[in-house]
Amino acid sequence: MEFFAVIAVIVVLALVLGIKPVILITAATIFLWLIFASISILFFYFFFRLVTSKKTSGYFSHIEKNPKNKFKSAYYTVGEDTYPNVFPEEGLLRSKLYKTDKEYRLRLNSKGYVFDRFAFTTCCIGFTISILFTAGTIFVLSIFL
Repeated sequence: MEFFAVIAVIVVLALVLGIKPVILITAATIFLWLIFASISILFFYFFFRLVTSKKTSGYFSHIEKNPKNKFKSAYYTVGEDTYPNVFPEEGLLRSKLYKTDKEYRLRLNSKGYVFDRFAFTTCCIGFTISILFTAGTIFVLSIFL
């Protein structure tokens, strides 16, 4: 909520100082473009890590808080070792998504994380949507410039 209050104060001060609304809209669009471009780069990084990971199969083991992160992760057993998923677990549909008796196709990367089918879907959809939003902000920016 404070974020919106700060933005409102900045906009009011800018208008009082005589800055044109078109410049404020352009600045906001550039700010949004930077956010979407950053998200695109992040998803591209994960997609690259996914593609360069080696294919394997494993079984869902359990869900617990990952000691390296602040969120709960799904753990998969590959051979004798257990690896966490690269993304947080899906809390709402946990019982339907993660089944212990089913073998999953996974991708194991060199840093000791696995990509399951949900991580694959997240990478593909997230990268596609972030690219679309980045292109959309460029289009909106071209209207104002």
